[in-house]
Amino acid sequence: MAPVRRSGRLSNVRTKYSEDPFLDAGISGGESDSAYLSASETKKQKGKKKALQVDSSSDNDFVAVERDDDDEYNSPDEVSDEGDAPGSDSDATDDDDNDDMIENGGKPSISTSRYHKKRNPDRAIVLAGTDTHSRGILNPMEHAAKPIHLRVTFGTDQRDLLAIVYSRDRWFRGIDSGFPSRASLNEAKSLPDYGYGLTFGLGREEWKTDSTRAWDWYYQDLDNGRPSKRQRLETIAEGEARQAYLPPPKAQKHTVIIGPADEQRVFRLGQHESLNFGDAWGARQPQAKKSGPRVESKSRKSSSKVGGTGSTPVAERKIREGWILNLGSKVQCSAWVPNQNGLTQFLAVVTPVSREQRINHSTTSESKAAPAFSPSLPDPAALQIWAFKAKDDGSLTKTIDMNFEPRLRLTLCTDWGDVRRIAWCPMAREPREEDDEDVSKNVGLLAGIWGDGSVRVLDIKVSRDPRGSEFYKVASPMFTAKPPSTVCTCVAWLSPSDIAVGCANGFVAVWSIAASQKSTSHPAPYVYRQFHSTYILNIAPAYPTHPHLLGTTSMDGDTCLTSILDHQVDMVQTTRMRIGSSHISYSPFLQSFFSSDENDFARLLAMRRFFTTSAVARLPSTISAMAPCSSWHPSALLGCTGGSVMATNPLRRLLHPKEKQWQQTWFAHEWVPGHEGDDDSGVSRFQDGFKADNISLLRNTLGERKLINGTSVVTIFEEGTHITSLAWNPSQICAGWACAGMGCGLIRVEDLAI
Repeated sequence: MAPVRRSGRLSNVRTKYSEDPFLDAGISGGESDSAYLSASETKKQKGKKKALQVDSSSDNDFVAVERDDDDEYNSPDEVSDEGDAPGSDSDATDDDDNDDMIENGGKPSISTSRYHKKRNPDRAIVLAGTDTHSRGILNPMEHAAKPIHLRVTFGTDQRDLLAIVYSRDRWFRGIDSGFPSRASLNEAKSLPDYGYGLTFGLGREEWKTDSTRAWDWYYQDLDNGRPSKRQRLETIAEGEARQAYLPPPKAQKHTVIIGPADEQRVFRLGQHESLNFGDAWGARQPQAKKSGPRVESKSRKSSSKVGGTGSTPVAERKIREGWILNLGSKVQCSAWVPNQNGLTQFLAVVTPVSREQRINHSTTSESKAAPAFSPSLPDPAALQIWAFKAKDDGSLTKTIDMNFEPRLRLTLCTDWGDVRRIAWCPMAREPREEDDEDVSKNVGLLAGIWGDGSVRVLDIKVSRDPRGSEFYKVASPMFTAKPPSTVCTCVAWLSPSDIAVGCANGFVAVWSIAASQKSTSHPAPYVYRQFHSTYILNIAPAYPTHPHLLGTTSMDGDTCLTSILDHQVDMVQTTRMRIGSSHISYSPFLQSFFSSDENDFARLLAMRRFFTTSAVARLPSTISAMAPCSSWHPSALLGCTGGSVMATNPLRRLLHPKEKQWQQTWFAHEWVPGHEGDDDSGVSRFQDGFKADNISLLRNTLGERKLINGTSVVTIFEEGTHITSLAWNPSQICAGWACAGMGCGLIRVEDLAI
C-alpha cells in the first residue's frame, strides 16, 4: 500500500517512527527507501542552504534591488486590458529567471526578476545579454514613473507635450467625463494655449497655410476654366427625383414612442417629416402641425405633484431640444458640413433605394461576382443636404433653434450605384472675393465612394434662398478616379487637394485633385502601395498633427499605422483581431486613434505607442457605428447593434491608467416591425435620462454579462434597431451637436453640450 501523499507546505517534517509494521512485513509502496527515513536522518541529508547576503558597503549593489515608489503607478494590467502587447518581454523575463535559478543552484536572482529590473540613470531597463532585439523605446508594459509614461505616450518634443497639457487643462474636469460641457467649449479662446494647444502641436504659419495658400488651386483659371466648372449638374423635377432616387414612402407612418419613462407619448411620422421630441417633456400639450406628425398620448400617470395636497401645482419638467427625422430607409451615411460659422448648419444624409427601384432602373442583368470586391450595377442613389438653424444667444457655442424646422435644401441624384462612404473636406478655407461672384452659396467639397468602385469629389453649393429646395442630377463630378483591377472602399482627406483611398485589394492610393485638373484622362495616383493583404475597411490620417501617417483597418483583422513616405519601414501593427473592425478615427486632442475590437469594447491607440491598446469603453452589444473625432473636444460617440449610443472621454485613462473610466448613455433605441408587413415602417421607442456610469473594462470576469450558465450568448437584434451612423458637428459654434442614424430610417439630432 502506497503511503499517503502529504502537502509540502508544512513547516516541520512529520515524525516518523522507525518501527513500522509494514516494513517488517516486507510491504513496499513503490517508493524509495529514503521516503521511510527517520526525521533526524532526513534533516541530515537536507543540509543547510546559504543565506542570501547583500554587501552593504557598496551603494551600487542596491540599484538592482531598489524599487521606486513610482513603479507602482503603471502596472502591466492597467496599461492594457487586452493582455501583453506584441513584442513585450514578459515571457522572456520568465525564461531568464528560470535559467538564472538553474545556474545559481536554485537560488532566485533578484536583479533579473520581473519586478526588479536593472535600470539606467534615465530609468530605461538594461537589456540582458541574451536579448536578441529591442523595439528601441521604453516598454510601456514595464513599471515606470509618471514622467516616463508621458514620454512614452506623447514623445519628448515640447510641442507635443504642450499640446497635451492644454488638453488636460481644458478637459480634465469630472463634468466632461462623458459629454462635453458648454463651459469648457466656451473657454476655447480664454485659456492660455501654451503656443501649440489650439493648433495641436503645429506652428501658427503651418496652421494658416491650410486655409489660405493650400486653396489656390481651387481658384486657379486653367484652359478649361476653374476646377469647379468641370462639374455639371442637370435640373430634375422633384417628382421624378422622389420616385426614382429617393426611398418610396410607406403606406403606414412610422410610430415613435418617446418621453419620460413614466409618461411616454406616441407620435406618427411620415417620410421626410420632422418631430420636435422636446414636446414629449413639455407640460403643455403639443399642437399638431399641418405637415408635422400626428400626436397621441400614452401616459402611465395622470400627473406628478409636489407635496401631498391636491392644490399643489404640477412640477414642470425641463424641455429637451432636438429633432427626429424620418427618411424612409436605413441611414447609410451621415456627416455634418464643417467650417460653418453662420447660424445655418448643413447635414448630409444618404439612404439606399428599394429593391424594386433598382430593378426598374437597371437595364443589365445582375452580376454574380462578389459584391464587395467588384463594381455594382449603375443603381440610383441620392445625396440629401438638410438645413438646421442655431439660436443666436450671444455665447460662443450655440443651441438648436427649435422654431426653425429642418428643411431639405439640396438633393443630388446619381446613377453610379449606392453611396457607401462620404467625407467632407475638414480644412477651413478663408473667404475670397471670388466666392461672392457665384450665384449659389459654397458649402464645401465632398468626397464619396460609389458602388461602381470609383471615388468622386463634388463641389456642393446651395441656393442663397433659405426657403428653396433644389433637385439636381450629377452628370459629371468635379473629380473622379478609380484604381486598376479593384474598387475603392473608403476615403479620407489629407489636405485641401489630396485624398487617400483604401481599396479592396489591400492597396492605398493617394490622388492630388490639383494636379489632375490639367489632364482630361483618368488621373493616376502618386502613391499606390500595398498596406494590407486584403480588403481595407477604413482609413484615417493623423491630421493635423501628422497627416502623412495613416491608420487603417482591414478585413484580415490587422490595424496598422503607416507612413506614406516609406510604407515598408515606417509601419507598426497592433494586436490582431479575429474579426476586422470598420471603425478608426484620429483625435488630435488625445494624439491617439479610436477604434473598436471584435467584441463590444472601444480601444484607444496612442500614436507613439500604437503597438499597445487600452480599452476605454464597453457597450452592451457589438459596436456598429462610431462618430469621427471632433477637433473641439475629446469625447467619443459610440453606437451598437442593440440601439444604445454612449459617450466617453478617455483623457483621464490616457494620462493616468489607474483612473476610473466613465461613460454616459445618450439614448437607447428599440424597433419592432409593424403588423401590416413590409409596407409598414414599424414602431420605435426611445429611452432617455441615463446617468453616467463607472464601468469595468476587465474581461472574462465572474460577472460576465454574456455568460449564462457558463455558456457564451450572443444576442441578435432587429436590423431597424441598429445604430448605423454617428457624427459630431465639426463647426466650433455647434461643436456639441450630434446626429445618430438608425436602421429603421430615423435620424436624431440633438445638442449634447451639458
